[in-house]
Amino acid sequence: MRKQSLPSNPGRWGSISRPLIKRFPGNNQVLRRNGFTLVELMVVITIIVVLVSLSFAGYRRLKSNASAMVDANDMRTIHTAIHMYAEDNNGFLPVTWAGVSPVYRPNAKDLTTALAPYLGANNPKSGHFFKEMASENFQKEANDNHGPSMLVMHDVYSGKGRVKNPGRPSPMFQPFGYPNPYRAPMRLSAAVSKMGNPAMRLLITENDQAQPNYARAKPGWYDKLPEGMAHGSYRLGLYWDGHVGKLDINLLPK
Repeated sequence: MRKQSLPSNPGRWGSISRPLIKRFPGNNQVLRRNGFTLVELMVVITIIVVLVSLSFAGYRRLKSNASAMVDANDMRTIHTAIHMYAEDNNGFLPVTWAGVSPVYRPNAKDLTTALAPYLGANNPKSGHFFKEMASENFQKEANDNHGPSMLVMHDVYSGKGRVKNPGRPSPMFQPFGYPNPYRAPMRLSAAVSKMGNPAMRLLITENDQAQPNYARAKPGWYDKLPEGMAHGSYRLGLYWDGHVGKLDINLLPK
């Protein structure tokens, strides 16, 4: 039987593709391609680096948001404790220094000592740590190696509308009085009435070296404070109506 040969015309039958292989001269060994080229490896490494960077940035953002949520909840707890204190003291606010330390000191004229019974500690020992009075970003590890984590806004604006300079408002009054020289505190209801709009008046802010309150004079514990704001681009502030908001470097709402 005769073998049929393929026609020489490729247009009718199509071309026959052959694998692209190399042979060394005088050698039947086939050189095949194995592994990746340097360019391909560099592309893969670049993609991995970008993905890791995005994941790390997302983790830091998530951690920062979680920290802010903890601090905001603790500030609301402080607001509730202040109202409970006033109810038990004929409506009067406590007398307090400006700095808020999370460490309990008996007979100290600070907010932590005054509010201790309303934060779950009826008979706290000296040195008791109140996490509600601490700042998540640098002081919640339960030690006293830092300066006060929060600052009571002693001077409250008594004018109309929004204050332009919350750190040094004018006209102003002092609802908490002052320990030394002693000035008596006000009743909570009278203070709220005098400030006009409590939703615009700061009660407490997170503390740091960038606070405008320290522009003229620095306290002894100034160097123990964080250099920047508690949450990077902002710090938190508790208002007299109980809500918590973001503040810029000048204590203005963001």
